[in-house]
Amino acid sequence: MTTLLVIGVPASGKSTYIGALRHLLVANEVPAELELTTLADDEGHLNRLEEEWLSCNIVQRTKSATEGWVKVNVRDRSTNAEAVLIIPDLRGEAFEQPAVIGQCQKDLHDALTLTDGIMLFTNADREGDTLMIDDFGDMILDENDGEGGEDMEKDDECLKPFRPEDIPEEAKIVEFLQVANRRPWPPRPRKIAVIASAWDVINPEANITPDTWLKANRPMLEQFLSANSELWNMRVYGISAQGGKLPDKKDELEIVRRPSERINVVGHGASPHDLTAPLQWLMMTA
Repeated sequence: MTTLLVIGVPASGKSTYIGALRHLLVANEVPAELELTTLADDEGHLNRLEEEWLSCNIVQRTKSATEGWVKVNVRDRSTNAEAVLIIPDLRGEAFEQPAVIGQCQKDLHDALTLTDGIMLFTNADREGDTLMIDDFGDMILDENDGEGGEDMEKDDECLKPFRPEDIPEEAKIVEFLQVANRRPWPPRPRKIAVIASAWDVINPEANITPDTWLKANRPMLEQFLSANSELWNMRVYGISAQGGKLPDKKDELEIVRRPSERINVVGHGASPHDLTAPLQWLMMTA
């Protein structure tokens, strides 16, 4: 049986996806590549996420009191191949730890090293780290141009001390992914489906594909995966699990008769509402 891991840093859209996926698999309102085979051990946790999603509320980030490891068993309708989705619905900080403190929770480390494929979330409604070193230097020179020593001292007092937590999202993700092939574990190839969540913020008339978006907005992550193609077989999807930005679009979303039709999936021939399409690709052996 294939084992798949669903991960993302804080506010990456993972919890919203989990709530929408739970409803999609149970309600059977729209065609999907995968079907549910058994209920999860922690149905209460999934129910809470689904209820938030159905109510068109912003799915709150995971708190320590609601952390949980959820396993969902699914089957490919066409091949009958089965997979278990390991969904560590943990606080996003757990995925930042390798880059921030140089450590990784043991259970998360074990899941990462043993998984056959990964679904990785990054939020399309969050800008990438586009500030270059040269730009930063020019900004300092412009701010201090013509100023006296006293003003420069005030500027120094306003500078915030460096915090590892503030390093760019891409650096955190890349360092986390490198744990999968780090000693003592031997490197081995895996599939990775990169999900650009909140895809509804992308103008449909701009002719932007998930692949071009990733190159332009997450260049470090894209280059890392492309340069290590012998280890990472990548596909990129754009997904709007909620269907629109909240609370702005709440009234429009609430009147959709079949909630599953709020979902929008783009990339690699996926059906428009099928959240399971990336998972089905991860399950494929060829």
